[in-house]
Amino acid sequence: ELFHKCISILKENISKQESVHLEKETILSRDYNELASICDDYLRRYENLEDENHLLEKLFENNQSNQIAELVVQSVISSMKYGSNEGVKRFSRLLQIVDLYPNTMDLIANRIHEIPCWMFFDCLYQLTAYLDKPIAIKLYPLIEQIVKLYPQSIVYPFQLSYENLQQTVKEPILKHNLESIHQKLNRSIPMVNEFIEALNELNPQQQYDTWSKELFHLLSVESSSRDLDRLKSHVIRFKETLFVDVMETDEADQSTDKLQTTSVRTLFKNAVEKEIDDLFGKQGELLPNISLGDTRLALGNISLKLKTILQDKSNLNDYSTWFSSRFRQQNRMLDKSSIRELEIPGQYTSKKKPLLEHHIKIVGFDEKILVLHSLRLPKRLTIRGDDENDYRFLVKGGEDIRQDQRIEALFSIMNDLYANDPNCNQSNSAHIAVRTYKVIPMSSKLGIIEWLDNTRPLKDLIEQSYTDAELDIIANQGQHPRKLYQDYVTNAYQKAKPTAKTANNTLMYAELFLSLTKDQVREEFNHIQSVVPADLLRRAYYKIANSHEGFYTLRRQFITSYAVLCTSQYILGIGDRHQSNFLIDTSSGQVIGIDFGSAFNAATIHLPVPELIPIRLTRQLTQLMSPIGTTGLFRATMIHTMNALRDNSDLLLSTMDVFIKEPLMEWMEHALKTSKQVTQNESNVHRSDDTYAKDRIKSARLKLNGVNPAVITGSDLKLNSFLRSSSLKEARRQMEKIVGGDQTENKRAQILVKYAPNRYHRLAVDEQVDCIIDQATDIDILGRSWAGLETFM
Repeated sequence: ELFHKCISILKENISKQESVHLEKETILSRDYNELASICDDYLRRYENLEDENHLLEKLFENNQSNQIAELVVQSVISSMKYGSNEGVKRFSRLLQIVDLYPNTMDLIANRIHEIPCWMFFDCLYQLTAYLDKPIAIKLYPLIEQIVKLYPQSIVYPFQLSYENLQQTVKEPILKHNLESIHQKLNRSIPMVNEFIEALNELNPQQQYDTWSKELFHLLSVESSSRDLDRLKSHVIRFKETLFVDVMETDEADQSTDKLQTTSVRTLFKNAVEKEIDDLFGKQGELLPNISLGDTRLALGNISLKLKTILQDKSNLNDYSTWFSSRFRQQNRMLDKSSIRELEIPGQYTSKKKPLLEHHIKIVGFDEKILVLHSLRLPKRLTIRGDDENDYRFLVKGGEDIRQDQRIEALFSIMNDLYANDPNCNQSNSAHIAVRTYKVIPMSSKLGIIEWLDNTRPLKDLIEQSYTDAELDIIANQGQHPRKLYQDYVTNAYQKAKPTAKTANNTLMYAELFLSLTKDQVREEFNHIQSVVPADLLRRAYYKIANSHEGFYTLRRQFITSYAVLCTSQYILGIGDRHQSNFLIDTSSGQVIGIDFGSAFNAATIHLPVPELIPIRLTRQLTQLMSPIGTTGLFRATMIHTMNALRDNSDLLLSTMDVFIKEPLMEWMEHALKTSKQVTQNESNVHRSDDTYAKDRIKSARLKLNGVNPAVITGSDLKLNSFLRSSSLKEARRQMEKIVGGDQTENKRAQILVKYAPNRYHRLAVDEQVDCIIDQATDIDILGRSWAGLETFM
């Protein structure tokens, strides 16, 4: 009754406002958003089968769920019509609603023309992901309008979806529309495909690795069952991809493709062509009987040769000639046709109508690139803009960065909530925002990320603060903390299982929970910490600052920005927060989070060694906050930001729900691929679970309801597939016990007792934050964590 009364009052209020012919867009958009929020909150709880579902079933009896869904659609579109930014953020949810409630499809089709097409820019990745669904027919006029007016806003989202959908769309009208959009974009901005291909050529190692995996797949069947035609074409593609650089470079005849071979490809061809021909045959004649083992050995050697060739290659033309040759031709080509110039990516937003004449166009590229020495050797590319400025991007090949793009979008929503919250807006709470950056996925294996100037990885900043004497002790006396920690883990397992010869990570770390007492863990962990100076990060900040006053300013910026980041990442369940996944802005002291491969608590649920810390709050970080530590500005900022998110949880949950259930996205698989913990064999134990999305939304709702973090972590541990075997049942029980804490020492345990037996009690914001900090700083957990997290730092 209360629900229906609330809906009735809001509808009556909206009707009154619309009957008055005055400028009341702000009031109307607010009321429509409130109506959408209330209805959608109940609708999502009903869909996700949450605990109170028996009450929701009664609420939605007699097919009322369809009526509520229609009300959500009408309200969101009306709020967008009145210019609401919140309405824009809710539109992606409508795509989901149409999929679940087909009766709402015509509502969208009949009203979508009321909204300017540029207001849909922020949800283009979601729009294009639905082009194989029934709603695609209704969306086609909108997408066609965007393609016509703003093709460069949609080209990358569309290319990404097209890669996945071109083979899966079967219905003739949908396939026709998909190909029509593809052709129109190609005619309008043909350079985009070349640009994407040229960016791919910056990553020959990833091209080779992808090719090798596909070859192993083709060879994995019995010799008599092998598809020889596919195998031969696959070997030919290897030579075309990695021996030559196919780019249009003949300025006298634009219809001629000339084979331009870069230095990397020339060297690689000279080094391995004979080896490839000897292995497969020049025409692939040896493929029918080749063994998988011989192939794996040979290709491993070839991979090492490629890595040697790629060392110290920092000229753009070493990888691809397109970047220089194509832009020498651009002006003449533009004079001859209506081809659009290529814009620097990432300039479109739903917050304002674009002025295309002010958009920055690409006029060239710096000939030097910076190769980062991480796993996939990403490259920093400098783009020259027609405004005479340089724009740097990190080109990531062999990686799917869609998840990072979605997480950055969620951070942007959070920043809007912080900006509108009075406590976060106080003058003494400046910079209450997560530092965000542009992430542009271009395919499932390629994307570019805005480069952040004046930043250094937290790990580098800390490690470069050792004195020579301290480094000597670490290097020459066997006192490296990472080695000491790994030895501690190994010794604990060997002592408990002296006859065991080998063990996987799950079994080894499980023994830390089964065999060691809290005092033993504390003693070992404190010993490892003792070889590391506690103030390395503090030294780094002193070095960056020009004065004592400068140090205090930088430290304050660090504390504030890190508190905001911790709150935001906690709600989104961002894990794998090792030191290299944080950047420090050396000009401001702010902290920036990067690489969100593990989201929505995946690090607890899907990794062989589950993470039990809700945020990273290790000694180097807390020492920089001293003498007050985590109890001062850090805690206060977390309380303000957590309060803002809890007060506006519906919009956040709605967007998370859309992203987690989004077609073409595989969050679980991505978490496994990006984790350094998971080996090939270990990853095979996982299977897709239809309940995953519902569980993740429930977990996020519990966090936003203020439930004790220990309870949430304990629930997630029960879902960890690596711990489901009967032999690990006791280890999981011990993990849950340690996560729950000790009543004599831990705030989270005391809070659990205080509100027993209701483990899901809604804590006050300050209680919730205290529990998060308590769990994150508990040595009993830190001393049993995965070595790669380096919790001793």
